[in-house]
Amino acid sequence: MNSTTKAWKACWSTRRGATYLVVYSSEFAGTNKANAVVWDCGPDIDAIVADLRSKGVTFERYEMEGVSYKDGLHDANGFKMVWFKDPDGNILHLNSA
Repeated sequence: MNSTTKAWKACWSTRRGATYLVVYSSEFAGTNKANAVVWDCGPDIDAIVADLRSKGVTFERYEMEGVSYKDGLHDANGFKMVWFKDPDGNILHLNSA
């Protein structure tokens, strides 16, 4: 799999296969009320969430009809979801897709 990484003064970019990730500074960090980043974790989501919890990550809780909540994980009939915030308040989302 090909990968490249580039860095500029206020921006960092990496490519792995067909996927690009670009990280940059913004004066608007933490003002977004929606997901800033989403990761599809597949069946590893339980282990990933347990690892994050063990490191002190606090998870968000959202009330949604037909969705249960336990230990940070929202479960919609087997589709698992979790949200948490980075230090700037950006909402990060993992799911079991």
